[in-house]
Amino acid sequence: MFPDVIVVGGGIIGCSCAYYLSRERLRVQLVERGALGSGTSKAGQCHIMLWELPEINIRLAQASKQLYEALSEEALVDIEYRRTGSLAIVEEPESMGDFGCTIRSLRDLGLGCQLLDNEELRELEPNVAPDIAGGAYFPDDAQVNPLMVTWGLAQGAAQQGAVIRTSTEATGIDLSPDGSQVVAVNTTEGTVPTGSVVNAAGPWSASVGEMAGLDIPVVPRRGHLVVTEPVEDSIVRTKVLLAAGYIDSLKAGSSIGVAANVQQTLKGSLVLGSSREFVGFDRSVSPQVISLMLRRCVRLFPGLTGIHAIRMWAGLRPYSPDLVPIIGTAGSPEGFYVATGHEGLGVTTGPITGKLISQLVTGQEPAVPVEQLSPLRFGSYVGSPRGVDSLVLPHDEGGS
Repeated sequence: MFPDVIVVGGGIIGCSCAYYLSRERLRVQLVERGALGSGTSKAGQCHIMLWELPEINIRLAQASKQLYEALSEEALVDIEYRRTGSLAIVEEPESMGDFGCTIRSLRDLGLGCQLLDNEELRELEPNVAPDIAGGAYFPDDAQVNPLMVTWGLAQGAAQQGAVIRTSTEATGIDLSPDGSQVVAVNTTEGTVPTGSVVNAAGPWSASVGEMAGLDIPVVPRRGHLVVTEPVEDSIVRTKVLLAAGYIDSLKAGSSIGVAANVQQTLKGSLVLGSSREFVGFDRSVSPQVISLMLRRCVRLFPGLTGIHAIRMWAGLRPYSPDLVPIIGTAGSPEGFYVATGHEGLGVTTGPITGKLISQLVTGQEPAVPVEQLSPLRFGSYVGSPRGVDSLVLPHDEGGS
């Protein structure tokens, strides 16, 4: 029997789509040109972040966290889910006023969060730099292991009948003679007839869109991370800490944007980040960026000095122009679905993305309204003759 749906991409987004589609008793086939999780998913941190604006991102994150809680019980592997909370740190006193406004806005949206002055912050994190102005505590944030989530979702999908094909690249999409309907996917292992395709190719989503005659406005955005030797739990009490300006660094489009982000994994290692650059598909490690990034982390946590780094890497995030995921259909061809553009929220919103795709494919009411997520919001890009290479990117100065 031919698959009802082919998912292109074997990262956390693609495997989530395969998992929830297969739970709807659809025949699913996933194709991944490398190993599962070998692209963006293996290069990310472990934070489930519930407070990144705009509101649609928050709604996605909250719905995804509920699914993570269920997955922590359902998954065939330990996804290392744990509720840790997170701390946002404000370095300068003059920034506390604006940050306080942000916290009030988040509270209005129903988020639990607490604004902290210097004394309150240092009570929670005694090892933070003593001159830090303050910050905020988000008690509901959590952590997972992105690779274990990816593998767990894939195994769960396979248990429900999905076919997982690694080392298999999608090379083309066949449409009906009038171009209105997906009819097959061409792969390096042959042509597979199907009526539906999910483009979950992350930073490579634009290329998959072109196979169906669509212009998906996603470009790669490189990020660096450093992992340390295991350290004592007491060094970082809250297991996720980041500079409050981190969110501003997401929006900045300079050649290099860095911000302090310190996370401690379940096994004790620290994962230090992070950075953002538009450098095409270059995944090489830049010593300059690593240096800038680590200096920011040490500024907030002087005690990091002397801890041994054991590994560093760079990965690519799928950047969308408005920093909101792209989930849905482009109208035509029928049967072509998009699940991409998550940038730094792929780990956070992986499960809900798969759930939404399964609901769209089967005609159910989406768990989260998808109008703001639709590819059609980029009317000047999707289906137009412009290539994604000509997408105009922002060029202001990156912050930390």
